[in-house]
Amino acid sequence: MDEFRSSKDRLSRIAQFLSTPLVSSLFGLHPNDLGTSGFVPPKEWSNWWGWADEQFHDQDASSTSEPWLDILGYYSENYAWKEVALGRSLDVSSSPLSPFKLPDTLLNLVEEACLLAVPRDSVTQIHPRVLRQSRFSAIKGGGDVFDASSGSALPGMSPKKAHEVLRMSNLIGKVLQSGSSLGHVNHVADVGAGQAYLSRMLRDTLGLHVLALDSSDVQTQGAAKRDAPKSKRGLRPVGPERVPFGHDSTGHTTTEPLEKFNGTRGSLTYVTTKIDADTLLQSTRSWIQSEKSATTAQAPEATGGQGPTPVLFVALHACGSLTPDIFRAFAASRRAQFSGGDWTPQGAVVVGCCYNMLRPGDFPLSRALRTSGASSITLTSNHLQLAAQVPAQWARTEETLRDAKLALRKVVWRALIQDVLDAERRSPSRDDPTSSFPDQSMDGLDTMTASAVPEGRGSKRLGRLSDAAYTDWATFAQRVQEKLGLPDSRTPSRGDSALERRIAVFHVLRCIVGPVIESLILLDRAAWMEEELEGTGLRVELINLFDQASGSGRNIAIVIRPRDHDNENSSV
Repeated sequence: MDEFRSSKDRLSRIAQFLSTPLVSSLFGLHPNDLGTSGFVPPKEWSNWWGWADEQFHDQDASSTSEPWLDILGYYSENYAWKEVALGRSLDVSSSPLSPFKLPDTLLNLVEEACLLAVPRDSVTQIHPRVLRQSRFSAIKGGGDVFDASSGSALPGMSPKKAHEVLRMSNLIGKVLQSGSSLGHVNHVADVGAGQAYLSRMLRDTLGLHVLALDSSDVQTQGAAKRDAPKSKRGLRPVGPERVPFGHDSTGHTTTEPLEKFNGTRGSLTYVTTKIDADTLLQSTRSWIQSEKSATTAQAPEATGGQGPTPVLFVALHACGSLTPDIFRAFAASRRAQFSGGDWTPQGAVVVGCCYNMLRPGDFPLSRALRTSGASSITLTSNHLQLAAQVPAQWARTEETLRDAKLALRKVVWRALIQDVLDAERRSPSRDDPTSSFPDQSMDGLDTMTASAVPEGRGSKRLGRLSDAAYTDWATFAQRVQEKLGLPDSRTPSRGDSALERRIAVFHVLRCIVGPVIESLILLDRAAWMEEELEGTGLRVELINLFDQASGSGRNIAIVIRPRDHDNENSSV
């Protein structure tokens, strides 16, 4: 069973954990800092700094060849135990016996990280309380609105994208069926629609009227072109039609003769505009007004006595501050009736991503966190970059472990050449006397992306190297030498193997804390929206939606829906 009294209790505990000296020290530095010759480890690392080298020289039968793999093994063991315990309503505060011999500080850090991060596999709902089953539990099994087993066959989509679009569409369908006040919602605003895969699925499968909003005209035009072939299959497209949505926006509509479960036909309107809270409200209002005008022109008697049009906001991986902006627009419209009577937001299903693109003012958001005992917690670029890590999936298969090893090697080897880059930065370039080399970077880091260190003005950067460059050190050193134009006398040497192991341990520890950071961000957003929507009759939920093993690391949807009598009596 979950040991936290409430999500707010977990929120406060996470903030306290991230503020501890050891965890703070891990995020106050970058792997590249450890690669410099003058680096001195913080005193908080004394318990594991020496161990990381000693463990390599003092192996026993139960140990792996690298200290970081022992840490990952213990983490994976604890993570799996927690998921099983939650699934069986067992006590998650205890840890299984383990053959891995780690320093006490690392044992405690790993166990606490596993305990504090919100569960991902064994439960469906994780807020407002952890539940093994929920109103929407069928998104992971039978009873779907449509068959989710055909994802690999969806045209134009990767298996990962197909998985996400199908799961998201199923959840949206279930949300719309979960209460009487949602049953009459026929309009959806898909925010940050991109290539509009989700938008088309909602139109074609659920028969919804969809506004596909994106800030990129390239994305919008590409999405619109994907509708063109349908006219060759005997369907009846209507468009492109210009829709007056403002001086910076363009739009066109296509309507297909496909029916929703309530018998309505769906449509799709594409709009390109810079998206923030204000433009989202304005674009939605313009769209609804245009829809009503068209309906009035075709059947004047059909609009008599109608109230505001209910709209569902959806977003599949809304980047950075777009997620808070969607919720700002939602709350503003509910509180102030910004829509002027034309429409009202009735619910939302939003999956965020790209925490590194958050504006500084978008964390913390909730009064619950700002007024807690750990209110001083600040998320730096290091925290936000590493919040996207999914270490629980690294050792899932031989292939994923091989990918993890390569990604970590990129981080470590890049750090080991920091002195070389610093020396080049201090000396004028032979080709360009005004340039210098950076103190950077995010070069070539894949699933274990490290956060960037600011580059010097006018500096060059190493850039991304191919995977083949990391086959062995000799190949890597040669590629670096060629890329930077180094003379033979400055060919990077591999140096201290003990340092290599310590950098690996350092970065893996940071990655293990990553899911805790994401949990803090998600719980803060949920608490914030509960505060903003107090008294509106709406509830806020966090729902595990995607399978992280599919590659969908950002797998939690924030759901807002009415507190109808029928769903108040459900298990959610």
